[in-house]
Amino acid sequence: MHIKITRSQAYRLIPLALALLASGALQENAMTQTLTPRDTNTHHLFTPPSDRAVWDRRVKELREQIIVSAGLHPMPVKTPLNPQITGHSEGVDFTVDNVEIETVPGFYLCGNLYKPKGKKGPFPAIVNPHGHWAQGRLTREPDVQKADPAPAVPSPGKADLVAIGVNLARQGFVVFAYDMLGYVDTNQVSHTFAGNLSAWNHGISLMGFQLWNSIRAVDYVCSLKDVDSKRIGATGASGGGTQTFLLCAVDRRIKVAVPVNMVSADMQGGCLCENGPGLRVGTDNVEIAAMFAPKPMLLVAATGDWTKNVPTVEEPTIKSIYTLCGAENHVAVQQFNYEHNYNIESREAMYAWFGKWLQFDSNPGHYREQAVDLDLSHMRVWSSTHPRPANALDEPGLERYLRERSSTRLLTLLPKDMFGVSKLSKAIMPNVRHALAVDVPVLAQRTGNSVLVVGVEGDDRTDEVAKELKMSGRTVKTLILPIITIDTNQLWDGFYSCYNRVPLGDRVQAIVDELTRDGGTDMVGVGPAGMWALLARSLVKNGSVFVDMDGLDPTDDQALTERCYAPSLFSIADLSSIALVCAPTGVYLYNLKGDVWTTNLSNNLLRMSAHGIASVKPMETDSIIDVLRKN
Repeated sequence: MHIKITRSQAYRLIPLALALLASGALQENAMTQTLTPRDTNTHHLFTPPSDRAVWDRRVKELREQIIVSAGLHPMPVKTPLNPQITGHSEGVDFTVDNVEIETVPGFYLCGNLYKPKGKKGPFPAIVNPHGHWAQGRLTREPDVQKADPAPAVPSPGKADLVAIGVNLARQGFVVFAYDMLGYVDTNQVSHTFAGNLSAWNHGISLMGFQLWNSIRAVDYVCSLKDVDSKRIGATGASGGGTQTFLLCAVDRRIKVAVPVNMVSADMQGGCLCENGPGLRVGTDNVEIAAMFAPKPMLLVAATGDWTKNVPTVEEPTIKSIYTLCGAENHVAVQQFNYEHNYNIESREAMYAWFGKWLQFDSNPGHYREQAVDLDLSHMRVWSSTHPRPANALDEPGLERYLRERSSTRLLTLLPKDMFGVSKLSKAIMPNVRHALAVDVPVLAQRTGNSVLVVGVEGDDRTDEVAKELKMSGRTVKTLILPIITIDTNQLWDGFYSCYNRVPLGDRVQAIVDELTRDGGTDMVGVGPAGMWALLARSLVKNGSVFVDMDGLDPTDDQALTERCYAPSLFSIADLSSIALVCAPTGVYLYNLKGDVWTTNLSNNLLRMSAHGIASVKPMETDSIIDVLRKN
């Protein structure tokens, strides 16, 4: 049997897929690609399910997708925070400490810790990431005159972020307002950190590391003696709003949320810190925000930015999830007639929401903002008397640390025998599946002794291998796929792989579909299709796989990026571990480049008493036939 999938055939399947998605048939698997690639400004609004169990499964899947995107699956070991207070300010009814915490060894997250003065705790606490204002957490813009109601022209948007910390402290909250990367004191790396495809291939991104910093910020406030760790909230506007709902999606300690001017179906965030590898494939900000249900969430929106439709579009969609969870009164929206902002009206809505749910006081009159008088020069963490520590990592150093952290985690998972494969598989396969955005159907019962030969258009070797296998008495199917023509620049432009399944994922999905259609088969991958076959076999382990690695050196990062890019694919996995996952059913790698890597994999397979080899020699059909006969 000869199967060939062309580009035109793939495109003809898209209307059917979209129709199924609209009908809800694909609700639990939102990994559907469209003909026109999505980007940050593509309208995308999820379809809420009508069944709570379906939604619960979706939330679990999405949480895993976000954690994989951030390079945090499985969650890294948390090193000591080593908090230090480098300065202190205070008013009549509040105090401010200048704080550094060490989120990984050698990286210092800086911020201001606001506390009530003259009140007795323990207090609820708020973590407060900021948006893209030039002065970051120390932004103080004067408020404008109160806006007329819509449909008048929106008034200018302003932000006074220092007022947030002071007023919440006065109201009885502890607040940690911390820097985003590259802002104020947390400038040992820039806000363009990890802005390249190679870093994303390894699960290293600005978005991901900021999310890690936010998780560590929660660790910090929960460690404070005067904080009630069961009453933690989060708020931020703009890019801080994105950080807020991402944190809420993955950190269950957050009990109340106020994301400001960012939950939209029309614009998902235009910065590196808001776009991560594979983050929004099949999903959107609205669905991610809805994951917070049934916990209380206030959506603050503006008439003068991309949240203009929140009261009529996004909030009703989210509310349907809250209703499904029996908590329709736990979500609300307040919209103000401003441009993009964190104006006083937006801030007072936030104060009252936290007061209602974390202090059990529903009177908004108790949460009016008071004027703030602080010397910002006293609120910096670093100074001549308190310089940044000498071990602070620079950008190459931080990226190197994150790569080494992943390698170290992987080393602890490498199996010493076949019993260890399941542990390795459990750790790395969610990364592989999410990176490729592949849906693995239920596997039919295997029958017969067929062999699937996978190749690319225009490569005669596929037919040659298939012919020799048929002559040996095997039933042979061939699957011919288009070669990947999109290059790394196209994969990076517009954060393509944040929103769209990459071509590598398309090829692996086609192979997985064929493997699961009739009960599975042994498999041979020829030329560029060898890598695709190996990845498909790691997802569908129902036979041996013979892989032509096509001269790839697995230690060559540029070659990996060009030939094997999928977002966060190698955040903890590598080609060796992916091959080892296939070992129980047999894995045979040929035509590798790099003697040391090849020898190490061969030794691992030998130590495990696995069926398999790794070789720099070309793949020969006779050797495949010999193995199949023995099996």
